[in-house]
Amino acid sequence: MKIRSFDIRRATAASAALALLLSLASVAPAFAAQALPAYSPQQSQALQAQGKTVLVDVYAPWCPTCRAQEPVLEKLLKEPEFAGIAALRLDWDGQREQARALGAPRQSTLLLYRGGKRVGLSVAETNESRLRLFLRGQLGRAAD
Repeated sequence: MKIRSFDIRRATAASAALALLLSLASVAPAFAAQALPAYSPQQSQALQAQGKTVLVDVYAPWCPTCRAQEPVLEKLLKEPEFAGIAALRLDWDGQREQARALGAPRQSTLLLYRGGKRVGLSVAETNESRLRLFLRGQLGRAAD
């Protein structure tokens, strides 16, 4: 069977396009995972010492719920009423022991801290209105 040069060019172009898509897919989660500063106990304590409420976003790049939460949180945290919240990203895959020590049962958990105490916990919530209420409910609330 004779292969035409047109078929070879088309197959080469398709292979190149597929390789590009696969490389972008593998890089995209890495970019998404860097959207917030990385969590460390020292960073969390320093922000709280400055009077900030700290939101710890327990995130995994492969988690569809985490990816759904991300743009909603980004939007909410830009709003003036949430200016007192500093967000940090805790990597579920790389910092699972720290996540468990903070009380996170899984990825897509959001934890709020103020004054060294946890004042809020939300698991797998992606609804903007409910996340807004979660963040509002913690602002101004005394630590238990």
